[in-house]
Amino acid sequence: MVDTRVKNGVVTAETVRLEDTIQKEITQKNFVRAVMLAQKLDYPKSEIRYLQELALKQMAFEYRNSIAVRNLAREWGFSHVDLENLLRVTLEEYEKNSDKKGLGQCYDATSGKYLTLRQWIEQFLRVKDKSVKNLS
Repeated sequence: MVDTRVKNGVVTAETVRLEDTIQKEITQKNFVRAVMLAQKLDYPKSEIRYLQELALKQMAFEYRNSIAVRNLAREWGFSHVDLENLLRVTLEEYEKNSDKKGLGQCYDATSGKYLTLRQWIEQFLRVKDKSVKNLS
């Protein structure tokens, strides 16, 4: 990551503290919080986008939280195509490299069924959220 501790030639204590907090949040896999802090410190857009992708992957693959994925994607300006590509590529990687436990069935409150990760992702991508312009 780019060192953003210098603002107008001055290193502030708050900037140093926030930088350290971002690294801590990333280490603890608190990616949504890391995104918020990176935005506050004016990190480069590419680094913020990377953190946003980590957060979306976490919401989808670890938590299977469709509401959070849709809301964050909308807030961060991800198009439906961008989100679909991110989820499909990540699913392929996850299936190749992950333990089988994470791929197994998990209860989905939206459908009321037990779905494998692949089924959950496919269902998520089929459902169009009418309230989200760039995800519909």
